[in-house]
Amino acid sequence: MTERTKSIAGARGKKKTVRKKVAARKKAAAKKKSVSPKKKAAGKKAAPRKKAAKKPAAARRASPKGRALGKKTPSRKKSASKKRSAEKRTTEETGPERRSAPRGSFGEPPAKRVTRIPDAARALGIERLHPEQQTAIEHVLAGGDALIVLPTGFGKSACYQIPSVLLPQPVVVISPLLALIEDQVRNLERRGVAVVRVDGTVRGTARRHALERVEEGGSLLVMTTPETLAGDDLLPVLHKSGISLFAVDEAHCASEWGHDFRPAYLRLGTLLERYGRPPVMALTATATESVREDLKRILDLRDPFEIVASPHRPNLRFEVIECGGDARLRALGRLLIRLRRPGIVYCSTTRDVDTVYGALKQMKIPANRYHGGMSGSERRAQQEDFMRRGRRNVMVATSAFGLGIDKRDFRYVVHFQTPASIEQYIQEAGRVGRDGRSAHCILLHDGMDRQIHEFLLGQSRVNPMQLVQVAKALAAYIEEGREPDTIDLAAAARVAQRVTAAVVAMFESAGLVHITQNRQIESLVLHEDLLQQARRLSEQLRTLRKQDGERLDAIDRYAIAERCRGELFGEYFGIPIAEECGVCDVCRRVPARPASFFDPIRKKQATKKKRGGRKKRGGRRRRRGPADTEAREGPPAKASPSRRRRRRRPTRPTRPT
Repeated sequence: MTERTKSIAGARGKKKTVRKKVAARKKAAAKKKSVSPKKKAAGKKAAPRKKAAKKPAAARRASPKGRALGKKTPSRKKSASKKRSAEKRTTEETGPERRSAPRGSFGEPPAKRVTRIPDAARALGIERLHPEQQTAIEHVLAGGDALIVLPTGFGKSACYQIPSVLLPQPVVVISPLLALIEDQVRNLERRGVAVVRVDGTVRGTARRHALERVEEGGSLLVMTTPETLAGDDLLPVLHKSGISLFAVDEAHCASEWGHDFRPAYLRLGTLLERYGRPPVMALTATATESVREDLKRILDLRDPFEIVASPHRPNLRFEVIECGGDARLRALGRLLIRLRRPGIVYCSTTRDVDTVYGALKQMKIPANRYHGGMSGSERRAQQEDFMRRGRRNVMVATSAFGLGIDKRDFRYVVHFQTPASIEQYIQEAGRVGRDGRSAHCILLHDGMDRQIHEFLLGQSRVNPMQLVQVAKALAAYIEEGREPDTIDLAAAARVAQRVTAAVVAMFESAGLVHITQNRQIESLVLHEDLLQQARRLSEQLRTLRKQDGERLDAIDRYAIAERCRGELFGEYFGIPIAEECGVCDVCRRVPARPASFFDPIRKKQATKKKRGGRKKRGGRRRRRGPADTEAREGPPAKASPSRRRRRRRPTRPTRPT
């Protein structure tokens, strides 16, 4: 055997012994695992504890276990006794009356439910509630009525979304606009909150499934419109499931807006009685003292808990610029070039929306538009494009846009015309700066704007004379023992169907008539009483028209005043303001805009980019042929003698021979 073969055989023998040792270890480990727990425990008790080999001092100090050797760990008995003593102290602080607190209207102690409010808020993505929100939610969970007036962007929707998670029966929310319902339902579904949408756009199988879900009951948020609530679909399923709370969002629509905006809002008091009159919460961002009293009467709020906060937020910079005519559009263009997007521009008419939108497109400013003259699909497409995450566009719209829109990074809102009231202005201005960062609220004021609003309000308000005409026609039907529908009544009174529907809604709200399932108008009083009540309502309409004029006067006074804008808002809404806001144009002493600010905006001339390095002098020349030379310059002229002499090459001097 050679030396090489001997070394190979030795290596193989060593490998075999190693394999045998590994197999033996695996076998011993498998036997240990197969031992029953009882035997294992008995073996542990019987076996003496082996002492681990001592490590060197340096290694013990370096190890994490060694670093903690100096700290004593408390025994289990001591920690348990500490826990019991802490519980005893907590019981002594809270007192026995806390455990035996009176139960709310839904069979659960209010104290227990309050502790669940933060958990429900976190499920909705809300880290911290404002004190006003917390107080409102606690009161509603106890089963009482509430009137909540909080500024736009303050989180009014949380006041009914959190109770919908905690209460055992559905919470019904009445919203005035489909866009508001769609946006909230999308956000809640994304967070896994139980929500159902029932309105005129939900039809067929989707509507049947939605009604079946409402009938099941439980913790659920039902989003609907006043028109759908007045129908017959929701009534039987809600009677079966029960209702924990009715929430009327944007409640000012029942008092401030024209009757043709939402006539069903005037019937909400009657509808709530039809559904069993559960607890009611009315929410709005803008309500003066007179509007709050009007809401209590229309919704029949019973001893409501009122929370009224100032509509002015400290991060909003209010400013007024006096301009009119063509100068207004030029000022708007300069503002939108300088201000950071996204933003909103509000106009009073659809024609102004189209004009401003076209001007921004010419200026290459990315813009969208939204008004009632567009089709539903166009409005939806424009809104979705504008609301897309990361878009930096400008939305040019009428007041129909923005109600309930939840986009937190609007950086400015510019009113192209003066709005009809301070309520409308603060409502629309409060849609910017919801992220807490600074935002601009700029009003382009002109005294001639009042005429536009007087015309629009005259179209939206019911004329007192028209109301009396409809009442007389209805009284004639009652005398004959007939029940007309809206179309027949409008023809008999010689009044437009839209106005007739608004008048009938007022009569129903006043408890004078009832709309049957066949849409027939059934009188609940005699024809003499109907005429008497109609005259009283006509006097109320005259009062409303007078209030419209007072609101226009108030917004004009706001525009020309040289006082803190925040203080003016507080005075108007009856909320005292302790100190000046410090951020409006008056507090910051902003000087008037120079005359050049209203000059026409010149277009920048497009400069061609230079290619390559330094441009050669004279540019590139084209080679000319003989034909071009003859055509442009004519036949070549004879050279003069002096020129010939210059061209002649100098002769070399001859070398002398």
